[in-house]
Amino acid sequence: MTVIQTKNSVLAIKPETTEGTPVAPTAAGDYIALQDDFTMEPAFDQLENAELKASIGKSKSIIGAENPTASLSHYLRHSGVEGQAPNYKELLQAAFGGKDVEAVEYNTIAASTISLVKVDTGEGANFIRGQALLVKDGTNGYSIRPVHSISGDNLTLGFDLENAPAVGINLGKAATYYPANSGHQSLSLWHYAGNGGAIQLIAGAKVTEFGLEFSAGEMINGSYSLEGLSYYFDPIEILAADRYLDFTDDDGTFAAIITAKIYKDPHDLASALEAAMNATGTTETHTVTYSDTTGKFTIATSTSTVLSLLWNTGTNTANTVGDKIGFSIAANDTGATTYTSDNAISFAAPQTPTYDTADPLAAKDNTVLLGDHDDATCFAAGTVSFSLGNERAVIPSICAESGRGGSIIASREVTVSVMAIVDKYCADKFKRLRTNADTRFAYVFGTKSGNNWVPGKCGCLYIPTATIASFNLTDQDGLFAVELELKAYVDSAGNGEVYLSFV
Repeated sequence: MTVIQTKNSVLAIKPETTEGTPVAPTAAGDYIALQDDFTMEPAFDQLENAELKASIGKSKSIIGAENPTASLSHYLRHSGVEGQAPNYKELLQAAFGGKDVEAVEYNTIAASTISLVKVDTGEGANFIRGQALLVKDGTNGYSIRPVHSISGDNLTLGFDLENAPAVGINLGKAATYYPANSGHQSLSLWHYAGNGGAIQLIAGAKVTEFGLEFSAGEMINGSYSLEGLSYYFDPIEILAADRYLDFTDDDGTFAAIITAKIYKDPHDLASALEAAMNATGTTETHTVTYSDTTGKFTIATSTSTVLSLLWNTGTNTANTVGDKIGFSIAANDTGATTYTSDNAISFAAPQTPTYDTADPLAAKDNTVLLGDHDDATCFAAGTVSFSLGNERAVIPSICAESGRGGSIIASREVTVSVMAIVDKYCADKFKRLRTNADTRFAYVFGTKSGNNWVPGKCGCLYIPTATIASFNLTDQDGLFAVELELKAYVDSAGNGEVYLSFV
């Protein structure tokens, strides 16, 4: 028995062109750092068979549609490079639906105020609602504020600055994720268990829940739940360039051709190769099997006195499947009627992963803003929990192998829970609850140097429109604390209700 160590595992994430059609990793940057709570599970509907079999027992159930799931955690961090999205960007885009990366830095012009940033003529079109501005004010200190709205070249801020920026103040380069109503990206998740022990793959995965947990002094952790269309175990990818098997038997020389795709498991590929060999026109019978003990393939004949595998001299040598199933293709396999591959198939990641250079972030020296635009003093929260939930509607399809033809994100719900020690005399949050008042929320995160936010290591979570849905006093280690829940909403103009921006 060969055991698999979990600590060596890596995960690659690739956006799909067609939902449910897996895309394999191609670059070192396709991987994200895993934590030990990662799970990936196949799930098939078990259809009850109502046939009576002269017994009070149940008849054999039938496998129905697939519903695989995955969940993982990932620390909140920037990429380390200003204007470059973090390497878990595919998860973020799949959660929000939209992405905007600004590679050019703009600056302020005259007449900017604490609530309104002005940029040069025509430059306002390069900004979006929810985008974080890193106001690099060398005199008053760097500040981070989200854009609430844009009118021409005037950027209205979600929360006021302490000081109006002078002329020529740079505003940073942001990667921003914004809510979309359609077109949410589907993903292929490749889990290399032990990086060589086994491979799990989910195709057609969409993010159904994204959360962030901020606890004072602790690491800021994100969580993701995904649902997909199909699950693979130890899949093998066959490309157009490696789908031929040239062979000779008693009836002559033939070329077996298999479909270029990612096969569900090694047995799936073995069955396809066997069927292809026996469909070439030969009258002989051939078998292809995969060993669960050795990880090798065996090709044999039960009727022919000759079986030669023409890896090196066949018509399709340049496109042979031999190396994909562990055979050495430097020479043909001849002189026998049974051949076993030279090498076991590999379950290691095809690239050495690289990760973002910025360190994970801790919830300290950050800023929480809650209220109206002029509530620009940090709200001293102890914990903040953010949740974006996507309701996924599956499209059933009799024609699809998995029974699912695709999916859409049908609705979205965004909430924030905040716990803070009660500030004597402050009744504003309860007033907001009883009056259903419009409330803004921002969490500015990152690292500082000399009291300035560091470009490439910071960001802002912004909810421009919310109401306080609950207000409760609780005991927090002998101190009164207030627990608030905010529910984000889409305004009357249809503007988005949640944004995550990195600067």
